[in-house]
Amino acid sequence: GCYGHGRETSPTLDALAAAGVRFEDVTAAAPWTLPSHATMLTGLYPSHHGVKHHETRLARSFVTLAEEFQAAGYQTLAVVNSHNLGAPQFQLDQGFDHFRWIVETEDDPRTLKVRVFNSGDTIVATAKELLRGRDEDEPFFLFLHFYDVHTDFTPRQEYKERFVGPYSGRLTGTTSQLARVRNGEETLNEDDLRWLREMYDAEIRQLDDLLGRFLGWLDEEGLRDETLFVVTSDHGEEYQEHGSVLHGRTQYQEILRIPLIVSGPGIPPEMVVATPVHGIDVTPTILGVMGIPTSVPRDGLDLTPLWSGGTLPERLFFAEADHNNRVDGEFVYDIKKMVRRGDDKLLLDTHTGALELYELGADAFEQRDLVGERPELVRELQAALERFRAGAIEGEAVPPPTEEELRRLEALGYN
Repeated sequence: GCYGHGRETSPTLDALAAAGVRFEDVTAAAPWTLPSHATMLTGLYPSHHGVKHHETRLARSFVTLAEEFQAAGYQTLAVVNSHNLGAPQFQLDQGFDHFRWIVETEDDPRTLKVRVFNSGDTIVATAKELLRGRDEDEPFFLFLHFYDVHTDFTPRQEYKERFVGPYSGRLTGTTSQLARVRNGEETLNEDDLRWLREMYDAEIRQLDDLLGRFLGWLDEEGLRDETLFVVTSDHGEEYQEHGSVLHGRTQYQEILRIPLIVSGPGIPPEMVVATPVHGIDVTPTILGVMGIPTSVPRDGLDLTPLWSGGTLPERLFFAEADHNNRVDGEFVYDIKKMVRRGDDKLLLDTHTGALELYELGADAFEQRDLVGERPELVRELQAALERFRAGAIEGEAVPPPTEEELRRLEALGYN
């Protein structure tokens, strides 16, 4: 809601934003979970930490946000709800004293298929367990990841009744069905799209209410007033704005634009920052707010000057590490690239060489391609993108997914 949605989907997050700083224009580093989270936890682009697909992991040589807190004497706790964060081969658990993965899939005995379900209640219960078991004399850093606002769409009935209108179509809200749409095997009509958006709204409100109850519990425990809260996401979701559904394949704004809210002690209330920022900034900003010194080089910047009267240097933003695109019938990764300077955004398909240019200030939904009208700007941004690509490192390899992991990844839309 605080970002302009017309339905009452997020009163808890809206109140948190009103009590702190909301960043209006935030770009994700990648259009899917694994590389984007590796970026948020390191402050590095995927090209600089090397995690771009399921056969790469975060090398132990990188210093994560959790490791910075750990070195500063904090207890470090995490509860995550995705294979892309929890599976040990990806090594995103670095620096966490306690790291719990709540598996987001289960086998449905009726259909003999893997399904995805909402685990928010379990995530919160596990977080409470970890917080109750902590040393109360020492500070803590808690990372919570929720998969609830995500396909499969499975909101509880009370939220469906509030947000979802009558629907007699064939959709069930499963990732596997929408993957068929994405792959061109099925099509959607306007009523299908309406129903999907409404199911998405229902899941947002269900999670928002859960977060409200968790914040209430923190208040009862005497923790809320002395805790910094940071809310963000790894990617968005598309509803055929550019012809597809789900996420992972493109670098358009419906996938890359994410929220970022910072609220807590010392954070000014009711502030909206219009300056564009990026997922690479999450780690350095949290360290800056908490006063934790670091000598680790990172791509991102500490954003605290933006709410304390200062400015940041002008810079380019990049996004990369797409997934699930097909070339000659084979799945490929990291062929869609983005570079942005101010409102000017250039997209490159490295397989076809196709370029697209958009001016987001006048065309927020990227409907008018300006490649043919601004050739000099295209050359400048393309040159900057090539310089960035030249600095990419190879990720540390892990074995390919097992058959069991492939079954579950397919249920999550990685097929």
